[in-house]
Amino acid sequence: MAKEFGYCSSGCSRPQFDKQIEGINHAYPNAIIIKELYSKTLTDRTELKKLMSQLEKEDTLVVYSMDRLSRDAQELFGYYKDLSDRGVNLIFISQPFMNTDIYLSIYKEMISQSPVSEHPVIKNSLQQLLQAQISKVLEKSWEDLQAQRSHMKESFEQAKAQDRQPGTVRTKRYESRKSFMVKELIRKYNQNYDGFMNDVQTMDQIRSEMGTISRNTYYKYKKELVEDER
Repeated sequence: MAKEFGYCSSGCSRPQFDKQIEGINHAYPNAIIIKELYSKTLTDRTELKKLMSQLEKEDTLVVYSMDRLSRDAQELFGYYKDLSDRGVNLIFISQPFMNTDIYLSIYKEMISQSPVSEHPVIKNSLQQLLQAQISKVLEKSWEDLQAQRSHMKESFEQAKAQDRQPGTVRTKRYESRKSFMVKELIRKYNQNYDGFMNDVQTMDQIRSEMGTISRNTYYKYKKELVEDER
């Protein structure tokens, strides 16, 4: 019987699995979730290797985004090709246009309309296209991550600089790094600002990215946001 597996990975000291698990479970509620923590010193993804060895034909591997499987384009292409050849369905929640069933359907359609002698050329061309697309998606993912980090750092530095201007009467409350980061995440995820999450969901998301935060602290910072915008 075919099985569904969801693979989640995190390279943070405080693992960020909640968003991945929520996305996978929403689309594939019966998926068996596999979690893996890796870092610069923990580069050997033992859970992924174990999972890859047990996947069988007609099984489904669901990953939230391509960079959760690998940030190396060549390695990711290797996984993609191996699973396709073995008849395993590979699904990316955030990039459904990269799912293996799409490429397989294109390949089958093309060879059905071509002489057998052209099949190797068609396969090679599609694989080259696939490699190029994987590289582009991973490159964009990395750029978005760096831009997000840069924006948060720049906003924090600007807030500190304004607070230190000479001759300025310091009427503002002290803004710690933690309070600043939490407020940025509230702005990003909460439905009262730029996001779509309610307060409970926003708190869970902040905990997944920053660690423990109490309910009282969350509402304190949210109240300060309202006061600062008056």
